[in-house]
Order: sequence, then C-alpha cells, then structure tokens
Amino acid sequence: MKFGEVFICRFPFTSGQVSKPRPALALFDVGSDVVICRITSAQHTDAFDISWADWAAAGLAKPSIVRLSRLVTAEKSLLHVRVGELTGRDKEAIRQIWNSHMTL
Repeated sequence: MKFGEVFICRFPFTSGQVSKPRPALALFDVGSDVVICRITSAQHTDAFDISWADWAAAGLAKPSIVRLSRLVTAEKSLLHVRVGELTGRDKEAIRQIWNSHMTL
C-alpha cells in the first residue's frame, strides 16, 4: 500500500467503537500495518481538513474531505476494497498540509 490510495474500511470512532464502512486514505505503509486517515463528506473545516479537487478520479461518489486529524494505524487486512488513488495535485496538497502541521 502506498500514500494516496483510497480504501473502504471500518474506520473506528475516537471512542474506540467501530463505525460503518467508509473510505480511508493510506498515508504510510509500516510493514504489516498502514497509517490511514478518515475521508468524509461532512463539511467541517479545521487546519487538518483538506478538500480535494479530483475526488471522482479517486473513486469517491461525492465531494469529500481528507481529515488528517483522524489517524489510525490499522492492519492491512482491514482495508477491504481499493477504490482509487489521489491525483498528483491532491497528493501535493495533502503533503503541504501534513508538512506544515505535523513536525516534532
């Protein structure tokens, strides 16, 4: 799995309960696991939310937000269906937001 791939998985809520199947974005392959973030169509804006231009090209049914503040490390086996991949310009937009906010 590589950065920019979009999968369907049962993304957990922050409470630990599992939600319905929803799209998730692969960020980092870490061996048997992958770091993913939530994709949602709910319009909410904070510094870690990114709207993308080419959502249909990524296999999504409607305009969506990548929510970098909702990260999970998941077993690759939980990512059931690959639906698409971000375009180059959307990958770059996510990299820019990540790099401007996620430094230690």
